[in-house]
Amino acid sequence: MIADILKHQTKELHDSVELKFNSSKIFQDDYTSDDYRKLLTFNYIFLKTFEQPVFRLLSEKYGDMLMLRHRRKLHLFDLEREDVISSGDDIHEIEVNCEAEALGILYVMEGSTLGGTMIAKKLEGNPHFSDKTFPYFRCYGERTGSMWKNFRFVLNDVVREEEHDQVLIGAEKAYHFLLGLPD
Repeated sequence: MIADILKHQTKELHDSVELKFNSSKIFQDDYTSDDYRKLLTFNYIFLKTFEQPVFRLLSEKYGDMLMLRHRRKLHLFDLEREDVISSGDDIHEIEVNCEAEALGILYVMEGSTLGGTMIAKKLEGNPHFSDKTFPYFRCYGERTGSMWKNFRFVLNDVVREEEHDQVLIGAEKAYHFLLGLPD
């Protein structure tokens, strides 16, 4: 099952990204608006760089199965614009080489969305964020779990075994990109 392979093979990279983004601080009372702004900016740069090339490479087959029209998230930053640091407008050129690689990158995007629900839930209890609705981190609302299950199902049941290496390369490319963003 490629989803389990991805989780296992990229665990160290995932943990490094969480460390870079200071994710554990979210669960402490001293998480600030500046911390949130930085986290949103990282996510904005990531999506601005990858969303279009990834979605362009995914065939109609995946479009229907994955409900891709509901998975685009870059537009959500229009609702959070005041919280995204202007340096997030820098354009990063990246090459996505094939559909399987695009699915690996999408794995990181969707995993981030899954984690975003925990972030939003925790920050809702933080008085620094009483005026926030977290449109990016709550993008699927109550459907977050079912969207993640759908994504895993498609990865595991549709992606051919000979494509697994390219899917893994895509996920690693996404994580390395995030790790390379300037602090």
